[in-house]
Amino acid sequence: MDVVATFMTRTFPGIQNDADSAEWDKVMNEVGRVAPGLPREIMVPPNEMRAMLASQGIFDENLAAFKADGPILGSHMQAFAAKVGFALRYEDVGYPVPDAGAVQVRWFTSSENFSGVLPESLLKSVGETKFLKQGKIDTEGHFEYGWGDFALKPNVRLYYAKFREAFTIAAFVADDLKDVPFPVGQLATFAPGDLTEDLYDRIVDW
Repeated sequence: MDVVATFMTRTFPGIQNDADSAEWDKVMNEVGRVAPGLPREIMVPPNEMRAMLASQGIFDENLAAFKADGPILGSHMQAFAAKVGFALRYEDVGYPVPDAGAVQVRWFTSSENFSGVLPESLLKSVGETKFLKQGKIDTEGHFEYGWGDFALKPNVRLYYAKFREAFTIAAFVADDLKDVPFPVGQLATFAPGDLTEDLYDRIVDW
């Protein structure tokens, strides 16, 4: 998994034991190497952080919050979401997105998941989700995924992935760019091959 996406998976649930603490330190060292501006971008002063949490009815002093709307975090998470969308598409139909096609992605933070920003219509399009299983090991509680025809545009496939309780990805895949369900720039849009480019925030303010 990408370093920044790994960081995000560790944000919720947070540190619960010494092993989690050691893993967190390791991940943060890698974040400093891969995305050195990210810690400063997401940092929130303590008084503002408490106000952010209180606005959502959270008063546990052991919990923390950070900003998730900056361009560094956005560019990394958009690219990771696109990778997930391309991969699930292949898992679904057995062949990659054609050169003329595209994937549009939206990722949702844990806060957005719990506050209802993730539309119920997306989950209805996906139906029953799945877990990866290999022998006695499965990903229930850590990773779940699913897919289905997007209810608002049935010629587009919708792919869903949830990583712990930390974040959720919705990826809309069209075999032709002209069929993507949202304007390019409203959602981050990737054509096959775009992931070899330098990362940048693909969301345009509307």
